[in-house]
Amino acid sequence: MSAVPPLGRSGPVGPAGIVAFGTLRRVLEFGVGLIVGASVAALVMIVVGPSRRVRADGPLPPDVEAAVLLGRTPDESAPAVGPEHPRQYTDAELAELRRLGSERRKRR
Repeated sequence: MSAVPPLGRSGPVGPAGIVAFGTLRRVLEFGVGLIVGASVAALVMIVVGPSRRVRADGPLPPDVEAAVLLGRTPDESAPAVGPEHPRQYTDAELAELRRLGSERRKRR
């Protein structure tokens, strides 16, 4: 028997080598399956968990929802909105507004 293994073969030869490779392959498949299964379970928890909590919450009051959509914190006091009366324009201001309107129409 020589100390050099035959060409084209590496590792143990015979049934012991086949069992070792088969066992390694099974362990590897199990490990990959375990990682994939844990990833899928984590993804489901990330997606389903918060959505249940969000659906369980009641709707926001309209004024709080409007404040959030406008980028304000709901605690900020909003300016009091009262009935606004248009101010009375002077004759000079009305003439200027008409002139601006006619200039805008000419550009189109």
